[in-house]
Amino acid sequence: MVKLSICIDQVAALRNIANRGEPDPMTAVMMSQVSGADAVTISWTSDASLYQRGEYDIVRQLVHTHLNVIAPPDLELLQSILTISPDMVTLVPEGYGHAGLNNDWFDSSWPEADTLERPTERMTKALQDNGILTNVLIRPTATHVRQCAEIKADYVHIDASGYVQAADPEERSRNYQEMAGVAKTAARLNMGVSVGRGIEYRTAGELAGIAEVEEMVVGYAVAVRAMTVGYERAVRDLVDIIRHAPGSQGDW
Repeated sequence: MVKLSICIDQVAALRNIANRGEPDPMTAVMMSQVSGADAVTISWTSDASLYQRGEYDIVRQLVHTHLNVIAPPDLELLQSILTISPDMVTLVPEGYGHAGLNNDWFDSSWPEADTLERPTERMTKALQDNGILTNVLIRPTATHVRQCAEIKADYVHIDASGYVQAADPEERSRNYQEMAGVAKTAARLNMGVSVGRGIEYRTAGELAGIAEVEEMVVGYAVAVRAMTVGYERAVRDLVDIIRHAPGSQGDW
């Protein structure tokens, strides 16, 4: 069964717009778990633009399920991240946009590591040495899966934005098949599979049908739905969709 991880970054971003303390991301953490989510995802940015001082520690205390931290392979951030001992770290390229679907990184060589410093490989090993699972954001191509296997990543995080933004059924079908193929390749290379970026309620059930997908990360769609039905109901609705998707499975 596919596990659902709720990203609360959008709640933090909305709080920061007005700088009035609301909505409270910590409440979103608690409500996500109470409502059936299997995990919580937060971003750890080098400029600390999303979360206030001390909030990472509070999130760690509140998450009793599975905590996933999105971060660049910045070795200077490593020690700070280790202080909260997340269960998983999803590595993303420097300059990756944590708000919206900014795909400028598509033109980079990511996840291919720098030939001299190899920060992604070094970050992966350091995290694993501390008992933390590593996940790497990739485009849905077999080449990038193999690159992740070479650095011994535990998981790959497949970018679903091309699928959810497809202009017509033919393009959507092509993107779906690409994602399904990449997921199979990752499984053959002994890596777990998660998906995210742009997933909403309609596409969640479809993507949960890919047998190799173990985890789905959703944030914006839940935050938007919560504005009309409340955060608890928004999470429960998505949990129900994923749980009843044909062929969904997965385990950590």
